[in-house]
Amino acid sequence: MDIFKSTFDQRMQISPYQAQTIANTILGRAPGCNVLVFGVGHDSKLWSSLNATGETHFVESSAEWIDAVRKDHAALSISLLPPSNLTVANSATLSVSDLSRYPVPTNLAAKKWDVILVDGPGGYSPSDPGRARTIYWASLLASPDTHVFIDDYDRPLERHFTDMLFRDRGTQRVVLTNSDYLPYRKMLWSVGSPIDGGNQSPVVLSVATGDYAEQWRFCIDSQYSYARRHNYEYRCIDPSGSQLHPKWAKLEATIKILEQGRDVLLIDADAEITKQCPPFAQLTKQHAGSDIYFVRGISGRPNSGVLILRGGSNSAATAFLAECLDRRTEKVPLEDFVTPDGENGHVIWILKEEPFKTASIEIDRAWNWSIPENADRAFIRHYTNHLRDWLRENPLGSGPRQPAQ
Repeated sequence: MDIFKSTFDQRMQISPYQAQTIANTILGRAPGCNVLVFGVGHDSKLWSSLNATGETHFVESSAEWIDAVRKDHAALSISLLPPSNLTVANSATLSVSDLSRYPVPTNLAAKKWDVILVDGPGGYSPSDPGRARTIYWASLLASPDTHVFIDDYDRPLERHFTDMLFRDRGTQRVVLTNSDYLPYRKMLWSVGSPIDGGNQSPVVLSVATGDYAEQWRFCIDSQYSYARRHNYEYRCIDPSGSQLHPKWAKLEATIKILEQGRDVLLIDADAEITKQCPPFAQLTKQHAGSDIYFVRGISGRPNSGVLILRGGSNSAATAFLAECLDRRTEKVPLEDFVTPDGENGHVIWILKEEPFKTASIEIDRAWNWSIPENADRAFIRHYTNHLRDWLRENPLGSGPRQPAQ
């Protein structure tokens, strides 16, 4: 770290502690690290010097500032941020669809980036260019193993778009404060995966707010243990960052994974996976002609608390969930109605339609068991309906059944 000490500039707005973390990620990907930095400043020489064996490219919104920096650091690779009318004030309410009108520049999209730092445009006042676009670009350019740093996470605009675009990335988020003396100045580090970024293993996915996750901790623990037993990835996503109701946010999150070509066991947080539950990948192999696997609940209708879905952009499962989301404001027929704010009614309704009806298959009830009788034989005990009533009368630890390990 001698380069760090000799190159660190006290005029940097990033603290030495934050800078040290970024420096370590760059050095950890050396030699040949590709670093992308939005914003040119007094820290630019540091990143370039630390990455002597790789490529460091800067994107700056001010042509005047580029000229000023090049007087002292002529060798820096810098491109001008394409102009737009986006400011801090008028970009605050943009959706992902709105941001998609600003495509990533070709020269940036052509390279795989190991480390991305979003520290520009400045965004100091409402009329200044804001960072909605650069945070959006970072989310598109980041592969699963890319480290992404977003400075000024304490500011409303940066926090909003960072949470919206990175909350469900599936890695780890770390908030780096400036120091103990300036704890309110924050940077968000979306940690790149330390393992193969091309992971295509099946995913066990649940969605739960903090309080709900605590309430059903024993179920979530059982889901995590199941995923580990079968070498699946497990994700329990907090839907607070989505604009959708949590019951709809889980469909939104599932679509993103399916589009990566990965199969998904979508399971409610109040569903316990038992030790005898087989790997769900067996079902997708045994019934290769189906994309949607469901269980009928006690009402005789499909229950969305447990769904097995085949991945792929051409999968009927991907299209099915997208159709449910697109029609979520439509009134469900009375015969399919379940709850006013949930997705289950739409799942029942739309699953009757083609091509989803043909692409789906009913599986054994053991995969979604919601009655006390013979619950010890179930693959998944779903604590809804009668089984939830039973749990209230037989809290954990009071009877012979213990949570699945």
